[in-house]
Amino acid sequence: MAAKSKTTAKKIAVLIENLYEDLEGWYPVLRLKEAGCEVVIIGPEVAEYKGKHGVPMKADASIKSVKASDFDGVIVPGGYAPDKMRTNAAMVKLVADIFKRGGLVASICHGPWVL
Repeated sequence: MAAKSKTTAKKIAVLIENLYEDLEGWYPVLRLKEAGCEVVIIGPEVAEYKGKHGVPMKADASIKSVKASDFDGVIVPGGYAPDKMRTNAAMVKLVADIFKRGGLVASICHGPWVL
C-alpha cells in the first residue's frame, strides 16, 4: 500500500459566522488539517459561532487581525452565514485580496454571496 502524500504546508483561512452550515464548515477544516495544511478559522471576532444545527466552531482570529498576505487560500462555507459575511467589508476584502494575489478561493453552497 502506497504512503499517503501530504500537501506542501499551506495556510488556509476559513471564514465563520453564526448559522454556518455545520458540515460545510467542519469538513473542509478537518480534511485540510489531515492533508497537512495550517487552518485558521476567522470570524468577525474571536468567539464561538454556532452552526445551523448547533455545532460550535471557535474562531482562532478576528477578521481585523489578519491580512491576505498571511494566507495561501480562503474557504467560505455556506448556510445562512454568508448573508452576514457579505455585509462585513473586512471579510469581503480578505477574499478579494486573496483572489487578486492568485490564492485559492473556494466557496460552498451560499458561500459565493461573499465573492
